[in-house]
Amino acid sequence: MQKPYNGDRPGILDELDIPGAEKEYANKEKYVRENIAEKLRSVRIGIRLTKHVLALFRYMKDAKIPWYRKSVVVAALAYFIMPFDAIPDMMPLIGYLDDFGVIAAVLGYLGKEIRPYYFPSAGMGNQDEDRLSEESVA
Repeated sequence: MQKPYNGDRPGILDELDIPGAEKEYANKEKYVRENIAEKLRSVRIGIRLTKHVLALFRYMKDAKIPWYRKSVVVAALAYFIMPFDAIPDMMPLIGYLDDFGVIAAVLGYLGKEIRPYYFPSAGMGNQDEDRLSEESVA
């Protein structure tokens, strides 16, 4: 059984039951897990953005966070991974600006709630994340 969410911003979604939404979230989370390492490797964006993406990835995997809170993060990470977006990633220099903007917006939305997820020693790490960290810096 999942623990109740104790975040800074409880909202109306706590009481909503949206048919099929949890299954859709699970499908998108699977997509993110399977593709994020390759995207980070291909972008070669540097350690600064990588640490933000890894923090969002840790947040997404935390069992204490309800699926509807994680769905915002999953959507941002899926947008980051997808090759087709508002500004095509193939465009030199400006191709990743929209991706950076989406990540920054989600970080701003989560505020202080995301801070503990910057530290893998917070007990949220697992083999999946270790593999992701090693692949993204390589």
